[in-house]
Amino acid sequence: MKPIPFKIDRNNRVNLPEQLANGFRVAIRSGYYKQGERLPSFAEIVRELDVSIRAPRDAMKILMGENLVRSRQRIGCEVMTHGEKVWKGRVLGVMCAAYEGSYYISVLVGAIRKAIIAAGYSFISVTIDRKRNGKPDFSQLDAMMKESVDFVIAVYPDGPTTRRLARYAVPSLAYVDVQDTAGLDTIRFFSVRDMIAITRKIGPAGIKKVLLAEYAEMPFVADVLGRHGVSVERLRVKPKEGFGYLEDIKRKSLNALCKRLTDRKDIPDLILFTDDYVAFGGLMALTELQIRVPEDVKVLTMSNKGFAPVFPVSLARIEIDPLANGAAIADTALAKLEGRRRQSALPKPVFVPGDSLPTGGH
Repeated sequence: MKPIPFKIDRNNRVNLPEQLANGFRVAIRSGYYKQGERLPSFAEIVRELDVSIRAPRDAMKILMGENLVRSRQRIGCEVMTHGEKVWKGRVLGVMCAAYEGSYYISVLVGAIRKAIIAAGYSFISVTIDRKRNGKPDFSQLDAMMKESVDFVIAVYPDGPTTRRLARYAVPSLAYVDVQDTAGLDTIRFFSVRDMIAITRKIGPAGIKKVLLAEYAEMPFVADVLGRHGVSVERLRVKPKEGFGYLEDIKRKSLNALCKRLTDRKDIPDLILFTDDYVAFGGLMALTELQIRVPEDVKVLTMSNKGFAPVFPVSLARIEIDPLANGAAIADTALAKLEGRRRQSALPKPVFVPGDSLPTGGH
């Protein structure tokens, strides 16, 4: 750290905070302290200039009011660049490359970014990709975390990513469905209680056998249905990773449902699609096989608000709102960052009736 380029004059009538502010102001404007450079810590100022801790605190408040310096949690005070916006802090969003291009993730992260910036914090994001050997590439994340990051929001992090984030002494919030989050603070998009409420809608329809067509594994859905005496068969669609994986989900869903439902004597009472893209392909399969909805099979789909599949029969659906969820996640993060109670809880999924589930949906 550079030595402080001025001394305190005990005989000067100007009080100590103002003397400190004047000294650092001159040092900044003369170029002694460069733009983006960290100033001495309060402890270093106290030790070198023999003042109380209150003096540098008050001095920095003066300089922050002049937009000359900014304060970073766990970093200290930095010289601001010319014309730079004053941010309260920096929030880092962490996403996995496996979900790139997803409607839900895109809208969700956009809503998080908008709310974080509106609250006066900067928002940057990093995507965890994979190396040629299949292992996660954390180089960009590590580089970001070496800078002044005040809070991390991880969206659907996998196990290696959560364990990586747990290494850093930075407050973090993980938004997940069912996976373990290695001790990070967690907010879940869909609870067992929510699913129990949904099964009450299904129960009156006389459903005994359900085909659960899924992309992301959701075992708790099958568990809750099983508790209500429903036999569940899980059909997992596994797309290739990388660019074009969303199209691959639809294509593989189409093929998997065509193969599964070829034997018309073994059609389930209900097909529950847990993903919009799986539903797109699965509904095409029903059309190709000329399986009627709801006469031959009932259909229920989990859908994102604004992105529900279109079908000749109106679809009963469990609707999730990525815009509202993103705002609620941002509020939860800001509440933790600012030490206050959050103002909004994550909205519950909404059951929307449709002709594809005539009895249970009404």
